[in-house]
Amino acid sequence: MGLKRMCVGRAITRRAWLGAIVVLLSCSRGPADPVRELLQELESAAEARDVDRFGSHLSEGFQGTRGLGRTEALATLRRYFAAYESVGLEVYGVEVDQGEGTAEVRCVVEFAGQARKLAGLQGLLPPSAVYRFELGLGEEDETWRVQRASWEIVLPDDRP
Repeated sequence: MGLKRMCVGRAITRRAWLGAIVVLLSCSRGPADPVRELLQELESAAEARDVDRFGSHLSEGFQGTRGLGRTEALATLRRYFAAYESVGLEVYGVEVDQGEGTAEVRCVVEFAGQARKLAGLQGLLPPSAVYRFELGLGEEDETWRVQRASWEIVLPDDRP
């Protein structure tokens, strides 16, 4: 009888500890950061080469470098994603200036990709590149979207 009670007591104590750990972990996360979540989702969509998923995070009025609109940007991405077997990104140096419903983001993105093995495509497409991005984000209908973006290639001597 005493052994049974002791085993039940240990099981309850283990459950209590597990419950306390779960509560502490959920409290320590704090509120979600919609800007960081958007950046992570864009990275994930690009690595999956999913243009539609990526495009769902661009504003209808999106404006890119040299006047590139949303439709043209997605068409360009579709061509690049189709040309690569795999895409990997590393995003770092992220700086965010966030206001009420808007954010300015600066970051560096290292791209690495494996071109498809088609008639010389591998020789035409770079296996890696580094870009510096500036993004203008805004909250639209309670969803954060990229409203504008500019980017430039970072030459090896200028890499952070």
